[in-house]
Amino acid sequence: KDQERLMRHRYLDMISRKLEQLERTAEEQRLFLMDREERRQREHTRRKLTLRRKIEEEWKTKEMLLLTRMAEDVKREERIEEQQHRNREESDRKKQDLLEKKMAYHLQKMQDTGFNGEDIGKNTFKYRGQDGTHGE
Repeated sequence: KDQERLMRHRYLDMISRKLEQLERTAEEQRLFLMDREERRQREHTRRKLTLRRKIEEEWKTKEMLLLTRMAEDVKREERIEEQQHRNREESDRKKQDLLEKKMAYHLQKMQDTGFNGEDIGKNTFKYRGQDGTHGE
């Protein structure tokens, strides 16, 4: 009987050790799987953050390029408007010079043909419109 009890006790010890070993192995596997899942999630998060940074940098680059183009367009339009303004001023100045030359020519011609100041004044009054401007 003692021997039978001893054998039962040994079997129970062996079974207990085997169960403890299986429990440790299961705990190690559970910890290993948790660690692996945690690393996978960190890697996934890192990839998402890296992708987000990359996209943000691309957008910033595109925004800067767009702003640069807009600034160039504004400068180009400003130069065009400035050139048009100079061209208008030059055209106006040339017209004014031509008008002054024509007036000087006609005044000289009138003086050469013998018009006197009174005749010029009378003719000017005669051709005025009702609003006081010269008629054509």
